[in-house]
Amino acid sequence: MFNEEEQTKKVAAYIQHIESIDYPDIKALVAHSQLKKFKKGEHFLREGDICRQVLFVYQGTFRYYLTKDGDDFTKDFCLDSTNPFCTGFSSFVMQTPSLVNIEALEDSLCAVWSAKYIKKLFATMPWLAFARKIAELLYIRKEKREISFLRDSAELRYRIFTTDFKEALLKVPQYHIASYLGITPESLSRIRRSIAGRS
Repeated sequence: MFNEEEQTKKVAAYIQHIESIDYPDIKALVAHSQLKKFKKGEHFLREGDICRQVLFVYQGTFRYYLTKDGDDFTKDFCLDSTNPFCTGFSSFVMQTPSLVNIEALEDSLCAVWSAKYIKKLFATMPWLAFARKIAELLYIRKEKREISFLRDSAELRYRIFTTDFKEALLKVPQYHIASYLGITPESLSRIRRSIAGRS
């Protein structure tokens, strides 16, 4: 398990890549967190609940998904190596019932902060600038995904996925990846075979 200094270094490596925030400020942020373990299959957030926390994933993988008529549809992934901050964004900001579920896809270790603490902190400088950049990055990512669904072939969407979520290929079941791409698992298998055959 990480000690507090190791936790701080991991959080700082991500935050300082986005915004120039002093190490002591990040250390104070980590000091206000609690460590929490999630077992594979355990939910951080369920549809209908109000999201009152933010996670930073030190180790592990989470999946955002929606449900309809007994089926679930993968909306996004949160990986320790790619996008470690994890929350039900709309529910967290507005404090309304969540429309998404967030599930651990493997045993995971996270820092946890309360919504009350994060909202108060992110209203102050330099955290206000960091929060704005995070919101901008989320919007850009959302827009790129929407455009890709309208413009790109399933194979190209898969190729983009392998770049954006490289480590997910080893951690995430293929049927969740297929769901995220908006295709069937069988279609994903054909795409993978086709790409492998041309390599």
